[in-house]
Amino acid sequence: MQVAHTFSDRIITLVRDDRRARWIIYGCVAAFFILALTAILNETLLMKVDSKVQEGTMDVRTGWLNTTMVMITELGARYVIGALAFGLALWARLTKRCNTTLLVIIAAIAINPLFEVLFKELVGRVRPNLDQLLPGNGPSFPSGHVVASVGFYGLIPLIVWETTTNRLARTIAFFGSSIVILSVAASRVYLDVHWTTDVFAGLLLGTVLVVATYHAMNGHGFHHAKACCAAA
Repeated sequence: MQVAHTFSDRIITLVRDDRRARWIIYGCVAAFFILALTAILNETLLMKVDSKVQEGTMDVRTGWLNTTMVMITELGARYVIGALAFGLALWARLTKRCNTTLLVIIAAIAINPLFEVLFKELVGRVRPNLDQLLPGNGPSFPSGHVVASVGFYGLIPLIVWETTTNRLARTIAFFGSSIVILSVAASRVYLDVHWTTDVFAGLLLGTVLVVATYHAMNGHGFHHAKACCAAA
């Protein structure tokens, strides 16, 4: 447990540091645009990795795993994330806790799809179609489910860090959110609705958005959030 506490502490501390956060954003943006340009100009290069992974997932499919992955992927669906955000906002309203923080989460959820749709249209990559277990709509790059998952679940540990000093709660928030994000990412490839590099691009874009949102929030919302949580 101590190792888990230390690991999560170090990652969150890295993200919360202004200077290091800028480098995280710069690095993710650079990697994202390299993938995007490669997908546009030389998709064959990406396919050397994507096709092998996609074919490999076909070999490990089983009936129970198919059902499990379909359920997991729904955690990244816009309607699920929207419902969760609405529930948090309603809870905050009823208990008069941290309204500013939760409103920023809802704003982030509204902004994330704009970037997703923009890059999907710009890149225009065709989805895989070896054996789709769910229908995929629209272009493939980046994965919208992954962008949405990082954009919502990725904010939760950061908010927990700002609103409580309980180490167990912080560690559970960090690893719980990480497991959900990575599981959704894996499900998109397994279900054959996205290439692996689409998913990786979604992780990069989602990270940029969540880190940028957090630092905007830290400047304008968390001071009030800390006060209201302390009062509660």
